Amino acid sequence: MLNQSLACEIGQIGTGAHQLMSNGISKMLRMSLAKAVPYVSEKLANHGFKVVQSVGMRSQKRAQDGSRTGGFRVLGVSNPDVMFEGRNGVATSVWCNVLLSENGDNAVKVLAVDPLPSVAASDPSVMDVRVALSKAIQSL
Repeated sequence: MLNQSLACEIGQIGTGAHQLMSNGISKMLRMSLAKAVPYVSEKLANHGFKVVQSVGMRSQKRAQDGSRTGGFRVLGVSNPDVMFEGRNGVATSVWCNVLLSENGDNAVKVLAVDPLPSVAASDPSVMDVRVALSKAIQSL
């Protein structure tokens, strides 16, 4: 769960609607998924994150259940300026997932998954990534 100092730093997002969850931070955007992907990517880049991978899920979802509901996009992002030493002594970057999903007409939910549980919680560089990711989502 996000600590209180981080929650205070994040503050109110957008129109005051924000959600701090144990697995990440979310925000609603009033735009199409097609516009949200480059917008979110640019905001992440402004905070040092690079989109390493982008996977669209619309066709897979429709193929599985035949639905015509909204699409999804998963952005795999990393901040190469923040590294941590892995178990084998090799420095690696912290991988973060940012999920975008269509949520009704002209609305996209953005969820930045908290990177802290995926790596050693005691590594201070992971907290740096968490704070930077929170600031990036706040800037949306």
